[in-house]
Amino acid sequence: MKPLHSSQKRSAIRTVIPADVDLTPIMSLFIILVPLLLVAAVFEQLAALKVHLPAASTIVEDDQPIKQATGIVELRLLITDKGLGVRATLSHDDSGKEMETYKDIQYEIPIKDDQYDVEKMQRILIDLKRQYPRHEDIVFIIDDIVAYDVIVQVMDACKEEIFLEAGQRKEKLLFPAIALSDAFSEAAGFEGLRKGTQEIDKKLGIQ
Repeated sequence: MKPLHSSQKRSAIRTVIPADVDLTPIMSLFIILVPLLLVAAVFEQLAALKVHLPAASTIVEDDQPIKQATGIVELRLLITDKGLGVRATLSHDDSGKEMETYKDIQYEIPIKDDQYDVEKMQRILIDLKRQYPRHEDIVFIIDDIVAYDVIVQVMDACKEEIFLEAGQRKEKLLFPAIALSDAFSEAAGFEGLRKGTQEIDKKLGIQ
């Protein structure tokens, strides 16, 4: 075995120099970015539908103002697994004259190609709004199996009409006062009517 020369011995010895990394620029960057990201971040968004419950009684208290007739006693919208339905009880005709016998109208809008025909429903409501512009209330009767997104689409179409006029986006209110009601059950419905008449009789002193 050949002995190592002095030059070879020197090349085998390595000198390790510790590196000193300056973290100040990185820390300064994080100090700026972290508050900015916290302020700009959206952690959770909640969507809410503005609706109200229908009145439990038809009795008008003394301190409540009596609403003026709008021509429509009640406007209802049915949402089922078979489609949409519009029901209305009219108290006045197109000229604004009160009818001797109130008139019930109804429209059936079946599902078309597995889709709810919301546009046709809105056209019906637009016609009703033209005839009775002061009416704003509508009651939703919804089956439990109806999807949530369908309910939202129908509500949006009932609240306002969106159209273009002279190239500009316009909005016109239809029936923004939406109330939710349970689907009608004949047994529960007539029982509720009996309880309602009993309450009225008690207030009038009949019972």
